[in-house]
Amino acid sequence: DAWRFSDGDTLQIEARLGHTALLADKANETYVYVNVTGRSEAVATTQAPVHAAVVIDRSGSMRGKRLRNAIAGARGMVRQLRDGDQISIITYSDRAHTLVPSTVIDNDSRARIGLLLDRITPAGDTCISCGLDAAMVALRDGPAAAVKRVLLLSDGQATVGVRDSAAFGRLAERARDMGCAITAIGVDVDYNERIMSTIARRSNGRHYFVENPAELARVFDRERQSLVRTVAANGEMRIALGAGVQLLEVFDRSFRREGNTLVVPMGTFAAAENKTVLLKVRLPRGATGIRSVAQIDLAFEDLVQGKPDHCGGQVATELTRDVAKVASLDPLVASRLHRSLTAAVLTDANALFKRGKVASANRLLREKRRSLQRQRTSLVATTPRPRRKEVEHDLDAQLGALEPFAEAAGPRAPASQTRQGKASVHANAAVSDKFAL
Repeated sequence: DAWRFSDGDTLQIEARLGHTALLADKANETYVYVNVTGRSEAVATTQAPVHAAVVIDRSGSMRGKRLRNAIAGARGMVRQLRDGDQISIITYSDRAHTLVPSTVIDNDSRARIGLLLDRITPAGDTCISCGLDAAMVALRDGPAAAVKRVLLLSDGQATVGVRDSAAFGRLAERARDMGCAITAIGVDVDYNERIMSTIARRSNGRHYFVENPAELARVFDRERQSLVRTVAANGEMRIALGAGVQLLEVFDRSFRREGNTLVVPMGTFAAAENKTVLLKVRLPRGATGIRSVAQIDLAFEDLVQGKPDHCGGQVATELTRDVAKVASLDPLVASRLHRSLTAAVLTDANALFKRGKVASANRLLREKRRSLQRQRTSLVATTPRPRRKEVEHDLDAQLGALEPFAEAAGPRAPASQTRQGKASVHANAAVSDKFAL
């Protein structure tokens, strides 16, 4: 079928248009949806080295269990990384300190790093950007072929160095352009979820909210497993739009333009990891027949085969004068579009809830939830049977996330002033980030 294709081995790419046919005698809007997955069976043969940079907040607010659990998480990663992998450990407060420069893991270095971790003590303010800058220097000193990841921990607001979200976004893009994703881990309830979310999204990383510091070990272990299961690195998708096709919106992802081509950094892929790209485009009116909408190519370093590789293809729609041929929006594309809309609603509702406008926040959540519930049955029913469970699971996860906030009787302090409120805001921000990818 011209409107969809699938290709690839280590990375498997599937692309589809929102509409298989559109009317020829008018301009039309549709979507280009690309879904990329790391092949799960590939992990058994990949031997790519890992270079992890662990960036630990040691400001005064980390005193006690927070810092002890952060150190325990770092210690667990050191213990479980493979011989030959590399680690760097950075601590930061008012400034950054490279506690462990780029070091190859073996039995001797594990013991040395363990002794160094025991020396970390809490003091000072919070310079998150200092820690990230030092991590990028450490990663540049490591092997070029390694799979790189920064694990950033913070329990508070940036009080020194870079402080605004836009500047942190640019810093995250620098890391991404080095082939390094940043896992942003917010500890307890007083960190800035907007900054941590921005860092994760703009670097192709993940955002975690860890309310109980004891859960840090689980997050570190999950990231370690993702690193050693990495099957592709330095992914970059190029989407060349067809003649006359106009880009209206790119959902959730950073990109740059080169003429009529969009370049979307995709980063690394672990086995079975899934990432998506969604575009909204406008096609001009034209003669009947097949009209090319986009040529898509994904280039990457295949860490299973040990060589550069790429996969891709073309999507096209039929321009017709037969109204009966024009179908409604493809259900898989609709499900992915709803994920972006759900993420946006969660973000907007969070902002209202944080200011104490609980009723307004809940109104947004309920409206989106009702809209999604109305469409769920038809979307599932029109999905091809082999993909039906996938769409059901996706829509149900969104519905679960759109539950209204609890409304207390009587006067209520803004969420920014209560522990329970802060936890709710952080949890929704982390869920929103997952839906946007």
